[in-house]
Amino acid sequence: KDGSVLQEDVASVQSSTEHDPMPTKEPIICHWLPPFTAQFYSRDSYAAAIQAHFNGADEGLRSLALHGMAGVGKTQLALHFANSHRDQYPAIFWVHADQDQKMAQDYDDFAKNLGLDVEGTDGQLQNRDKFKNWLIKEPASWLLIFDNVDNLASIKPFWPSAGHGSIIVTTRNPEAITSLAQKSIHLQPFSEGEGAKYFLSRLSDPSSQDESLAIVIAKKLGGLPIALSHIAGFIEATSCTFEELLDLYSYRADPEMVDYDSSEITFDYEGSYATLWKVSFGSLGKEAKELLEMVALLDPDSIPESLLRDESKAIDEKPRLSIEAANYRKAVSQLRRHALVTKDVRLHTLSIHRLVQEAITRDWGTSKTQSVFKAVSQRVSQCFPRQIGGASMSKDWEECAKFAPHLLSLARHYQHAEPPLERSLDFAEVLSHCAWYLYEQGQIDGAFGILLLARDTCNSVHGDQPHLVTAHVYNNLSAMYMFQGERQQCADTSLLVCTIREKLLGPDHVDVAQALANYAADLNALDQLEDADNIYKRALRIHELPQNSNTQPELLGQLLSNAGRCWARMGRYAEAENALNRAIALRRQSLGVHNATAISYYGLGNTVLAQGHLDAAMGYHQVCLDMRRELKITTYWLGVSCHKLAVLHHRKGQGVLAADIRKEHNDMAVALLREAIANFKQAQSEPGLLARSLFRLSALLLEVGGDSEDGQAIQESRELYQEATEAVGDSFPENPTEQDYEELVQFDHR
Repeated sequence: KDGSVLQEDVASVQSSTEHDPMPTKEPIICHWLPPFTAQFYSRDSYAAAIQAHFNGADEGLRSLALHGMAGVGKTQLALHFANSHRDQYPAIFWVHADQDQKMAQDYDDFAKNLGLDVEGTDGQLQNRDKFKNWLIKEPASWLLIFDNVDNLASIKPFWPSAGHGSIIVTTRNPEAITSLAQKSIHLQPFSEGEGAKYFLSRLSDPSSQDESLAIVIAKKLGGLPIALSHIAGFIEATSCTFEELLDLYSYRADPEMVDYDSSEITFDYEGSYATLWKVSFGSLGKEAKELLEMVALLDPDSIPESLLRDESKAIDEKPRLSIEAANYRKAVSQLRRHALVTKDVRLHTLSIHRLVQEAITRDWGTSKTQSVFKAVSQRVSQCFPRQIGGASMSKDWEECAKFAPHLLSLARHYQHAEPPLERSLDFAEVLSHCAWYLYEQGQIDGAFGILLLARDTCNSVHGDQPHLVTAHVYNNLSAMYMFQGERQQCADTSLLVCTIREKLLGPDHVDVAQALANYAADLNALDQLEDADNIYKRALRIHELPQNSNTQPELLGQLLSNAGRCWARMGRYAEAENALNRAIALRRQSLGVHNATAISYYGLGNTVLAQGHLDAAMGYHQVCLDMRRELKITTYWLGVSCHKLAVLHHRKGQGVLAADIRKEHNDMAVALLREAIANFKQAQSEPGLLARSLFRLSALLLEVGGDSEDGQAIQESRELYQEATEAVGDSFPENPTEQDYEELVQFDHR
């Protein structure tokens, strides 16, 4: 029943070896910016310096960094410049750059809104690269703003290599100029006179106040724009006089607070701002205070209002910072009047300055921190999607992207709290699901980090006692170990998952079969084929039990696909082909076009190749490559297929006598290897994949160059060989062979 489907797939691609080019788009005007306040107080000298740099720089890519202490106005200055130069820049893009995940999501949104991801199926890594390519090729001027960069190295994968555009970076880090930007501007707080003018400009009726005291207020707040803005909001909301404000300020001042000296950079603005916060917080209503406490632990940007209002109750249904709709609107209105939060009415999100968050949590004790963390983490956990049955979370990527930054922010508070917060299995469970989402987006380091946190939490709560949450965490960890090339640790971790699930669920549960299938795949990667075969058979017997007849087709498809590839290695080709054909049928039925389906095609291609059927193998691998080009769930999978098909084209060319046909296959092999190398360089991938493709391309170019006496190809071959050698390190053989490079990667990627 599978044969006709497979033959149609192969026939449809036998004559096609190139994917369709990206459709061209007409130039568009796109200004992707956060809301901008009309009350901005222009700092003309800084704005002029930005404009002078961009006007005076050479043609091509221009960049500038705005650096300075928190709250000094870097973000507002960049936003003001962008809004003031809309006519100069038809395209403007604002990137929330304090987290890798948020940058990836912004680039994903840009690519989709520019029409670069036509089907809406590409992953974040692919859309990142598509958007970067658009920036490089777009003839019209564009402006790209990386806001709140904490780690300068983190924005390098997002930085375009060329283009007719300008880039602004806002950061606290003064090393930005030496790292990325061509020039930097150090923003200073207002002088006393400037601070007083700015403060008065924020009031609706400054003439009713003693303006001479504005300088005193500006001095006490260190000329810091955010502090002056917030205290102006406090005055507007409470109608207090400057004298009353100064009395309140003196009453609540921290003993260690020092007066501002504009000649000193070491002003204790955190201490001063904490005093301001005590003044402002005391005037807020109950719901406004609760709302601020909720957002204090979340990511400061794009906080979904759906996370905060109405439904904000703990899982146990006991009220925890619950804010009903009417009270929520009042709370938000009060916080906006105090200039403590901003609201994006289009996206229904709130944002808060990091300095405000730090001030809110500064004096929290352990009990307060624990109470707020528990309530907010439970609410985020309720909203975050779950991985079901080991399947992909691709259908929930949009929802995951909405809540992942806030879950990661909570994870940082959880990890670094002193004294430690109460360990929670519920939090470990949602972290494990978030990690899988990050893994599918190619953010391996981030996924691995929070899985380790989840693992440590499970061990802290239950020790050696088994728990299903622990099994889920270890199940996802095993995938990370395999990705990193730690095959034995991967197998050991998978065996632990089997042990836990069998003890808690019984030996015949379908989840035990899934764990056994994963463990058998790990043994296969370790070349322990007989052991893997026995475990696959046991897992299949569990699936065949009557109580498991309604198992998800994808789970059985995964088991058959893995078992088929193992049996092919053992030379049991008929069994292997039958299992892989069944897997493809099940996965087409349950998943359709999916990377899991592509994996089965890859295994089937290798199986027929092992029997000497080169043309059939090329057909199956072309189906696999086309499917991955359409999906691109994780970039390195695409590179794996490109490498494999390149090897097959080269082999096909070697078997023909006609020089023109041989050249056609060799040219295709070179193009596919270049595509594989580009993919491996852009994404985190298993150690060895890049080195293997570099070595193969080096050998191929040497062969092609020798045949045609092409000196340039021979020189590139030597350079690639050197790059491949550097990629594997000093422990590699002195004169490595192709087989040495093959053994660097797991068998399923060969």
